[in-house]
Amino acid sequence: MRIISAVGLLVALLGALPAAEPVASGITFEDVTEKAKLKEPLAGIMGHGGAWGDFDGDGRPDLFVGGFCDRPNAEYKPANGPVASALFRNRGDGTFEHVKETPATMFGRTSGAVFADLNNDGQPELYIANNARAKTKKSDQPQASAQTKRSVLLKNANGKFVDISKDSGACPDSLLSARNVMPLDYDLDGKLDLLVIEDRFIPKPRTTFFRNEGNLKFRDVTKEVGLPEDIYGLGAAVADVNADDRPDFFVPHSNRLFLSTKDGKFREATELKDVLAWKPLNGEDWPCGAHFADVNRDGNLDLVLSIHSVTARNRVYINDGLKAGIPQFRDVTKEVELSETVPVRCPHVEVQDFDNDGLPDIYMSAALLVDGKITPLIYRNEGVKDGLPKFVPNFPVKNANAYFPAGPSADFDGDGRLDLFLINWFANNHSRLLRNTSPEKKWLDVRVVGKTVNREGIGAKVAVFAAGKIGKPESLLGFQEISTGYGYASGQMPIAHFGLGDAATVDVRVTLPGGKATIDKPGVKANQVLTVNE
Repeated sequence: MRIISAVGLLVALLGALPAAEPVASGITFEDVTEKAKLKEPLAGIMGHGGAWGDFDGDGRPDLFVGGFCDRPNAEYKPANGPVASALFRNRGDGTFEHVKETPATMFGRTSGAVFADLNNDGQPELYIANNARAKTKKSDQPQASAQTKRSVLLKNANGKFVDISKDSGACPDSLLSARNVMPLDYDLDGKLDLLVIEDRFIPKPRTTFFRNEGNLKFRDVTKEVGLPEDIYGLGAAVADVNADDRPDFFVPHSNRLFLSTKDGKFREATELKDVLAWKPLNGEDWPCGAHFADVNRDGNLDLVLSIHSVTARNRVYINDGLKAGIPQFRDVTKEVELSETVPVRCPHVEVQDFDNDGLPDIYMSAALLVDGKITPLIYRNEGVKDGLPKFVPNFPVKNANAYFPAGPSADFDGDGRLDLFLINWFANNHSRLLRNTSPEKKWLDVRVVGKTVNREGIGAKVAVFAAGKIGKPESLLGFQEISTGYGYASGQMPIAHFGLGDAATVDVRVTLPGGKATIDKPGVKANQVLTVNE
């Protein structure tokens, strides 16, 4: 974000503050940025958004990184001035190739990005959300053009990108302060639509809903689907939380939940207004990232919220199930032991099983920086008792002294453990690829390939059960809904990752978007990517 905390600034300029070493948690990472050939190309970038996606179709996650390019030259040290966004191809040998001849290279104010197959041809497009201004008073280049650069949609043409922003309808000049972008199929026509979140730092912020009309053409249907024009936010989370087989969505900062209706529209869940309300401590205390995930393995999607504040009071809301069609979210932050305030900003959040023990952990994009080594803040799930998980941080929370605006996860090396790419904002620090080196345990990745539903299976519900016990709630080992773009300014692979602990065989049930069909896969072996075809 644009505001630099005093702690973050000191860390960036003076190096790490004295802090305790991480505590043993079973979740460990190795910094492989330089080894992966990602350090030098991104040196000096004021990074703020990024996404993983397989744009060349080789089955490996590739990477896009974008940043703000409208600041004075001195703020980009060690670079001499603004650093353009960058696209990297995963070579499959632990290194990445910087793809230079591509329209993905641009000077803008990138605040979010996502790869998504918007025309169902098996090749994901790239949507880059730029936090533009209507006009600029700057005279220097590229700063002046970067400040007014609108959001961009790039068509994937056999692994090469073509800029179709102008003709697509998804990047109008009226769309200015874009932050997060979420692909979802709200009308269940098999084509992914786009929800683009605007922040409140312009006179009339407006979150926009773009319907996919086919052939990579989009139409603004914000009014048609019943959404008010005053929705502002930072991140976003999308999932079916009212069990009608249609996507719902939550927008942090304004902290508003919108539920789908039978007529293909949305209505605000005003019944939960008080539960989800946020009372800021000051003018920079902003709910920022959000993720719907089943943290207690009961088959209901809960909500985890991260806060962009130097007094980050992050939140966990358990979903107790439906009452009159409304998900009953309950603030259990204290009970699950996440109530200690983090003393640096926590923009991004993801709920993932980083140690593959079968229990989903919570990652916040705060970190501990000691002698140049970064340890991301991960609350390890230590088990569920009386319906509530217990989380333990991997270092004393009070010692957090750094943060990253975005930090999407992906298994970049295909070893079954989720890695992190932390996108750096501060001068004299750098973005980091952290390879997960936690002890090996069993795992399973699930991909869904649609025919009548969208090709990437976004919105599909994936449940994993103990072997021979498919469909039995007491045997549920994990539940997810396939999504991408959740958290803040980050894009993930459209894959459901499950840690299985010691389970060598499991049963899998996939419910297609819209509830069109249920596909059972009994006796699935661990340690593989399972592709479920419609």
